Amino acid sequence: ADLTGRLLIGVTPGLFFSGYALRIDALKHYRKETLAQRSGHLLSTWLLEPWLAFYDEDFALFTVLKRQAWPTRPGVPVREAVRKIMVTAVDRNTRMWDKVENDPEYQGMAQRIWAQNFKPLPPEALAKAAQTRDEQIDKAVAAVKKLRARGVEVVFVRAPSGDKLLDFERASLPRESTWDVLIAKAGVTGIHFEDHPELQGYQLPEWSHLSASEADRFTAALVPLAERAFASQAPGN
Repeated sequence: ADLTGRLLIGVTPGLFFSGYALRIDALKHYRKETLAQRSGHLLSTWLLEPWLAFYDEDFALFTVLKRQAWPTRPGVPVREAVRKIMVTAVDRNTRMWDKVENDPEYQGMAQRIWAQNFKPLPPEALAKAAQTRDEQIDKAVAAVKKLRARGVEVVFVRAPSGDKLLDFERASLPRESTWDVLIAKAGVTGIHFEDHPELQGYQLPEWSHLSASEADRFTAALVPLAERAFASQAPGN
């Protein structure tokens, strides 16, 4: 309710149009966070974390035990969990972990984990997926309408993906039935990497995210496009 300014929203097709809401609890926490929780977070962020190391969840004992090659029952599918691919700073600035970028074996594992999703839906699930896609678009359009009524301008961004992931996205969530519909119905500007040469040709070690060494170059290319997109939506334009 207190959001003002401008909103740049990233659209990852497999997440945005599927209703996947991994971080939804963060919104609930924002509304219900107690003073004790907020002060504890600040104390940890500024007084403890800069000086003390904490183990990463990916290295936790039970996480490591869970991903061992345990025997499975016949017919039970085995699915590898997503591994560590990023490093997040205190200001939430996030970059790819250099091991993903520089270790071929780890990079291949990350690709293999994403590839678990590259399976066509059975016929009985296609209609449900299409319904969910349309519902997500309608929810986004309604949210944009509310935001713009409060003076908040919105621009959607489709960041690069590549190789086998991009092939799968084009086949399962084609642009003409997802991104193009979203932009048309929302009535806002969209920045799609396929429309801008300056947003192409980046290193995507596991097909889905920019390498840390490319992040600044991509940001420098994106910012002018975003500024123009917001300016085009300003009152009077």
